[in-house]
Amino acid sequence: MSLKVILKSWCAIAVASIAIAGCSGSNLPPVGQVGGVVTLDGQPLTKGQVQFVPDSSKGTKGRMAVGLIGSDGRFKLTAFKPGDGALVGFHKVVIICEEEMPAFDPKAPPPPPKSLIPIRYTDANTSGFTAEVKSGAKNDFTFALESRPPSR
Repeated sequence: MSLKVILKSWCAIAVASIAIAGCSGSNLPPVGQVGGVVTLDGQPLTKGQVQFVPDSSKGTKGRMAVGLIGSDGRFKLTAFKPGDGALVGFHKVVIICEEEMPAFDPKAPPPPPKSLIPIRYTDANTSGFTAEVKSGAKNDFTFALESRPPSR
């Protein structure tokens, strides 16, 4: 092989490598790592899901971030790749915790899942929880759910 062919091959490989590296996430919006704990009546919620829904009314738009709640009540959010967090900005927070689906007749429609927490927490507009995710900050949140509505 001539030196010219080898140089062309190396240049093609270098250009392809740079293009691949440039496409591997550099166009993603900024995220901040997010974690925390969810409690119900002062005790860790032992399962479920936390969702950070971007609050477009405050200028945050894009992908929702989701994290599973562990047996200790802790969660870590994912927006684009495991554990990367949530979009930087303002979010409405949703907590979901449902009873496991019992066996049902496959010929009939499945029964709706039963929420193990007050239903108000399962909707971004009624949960009462919000969060601001900051770049480079410790975004550690505690969401304290209550079985009964707060007294007024």
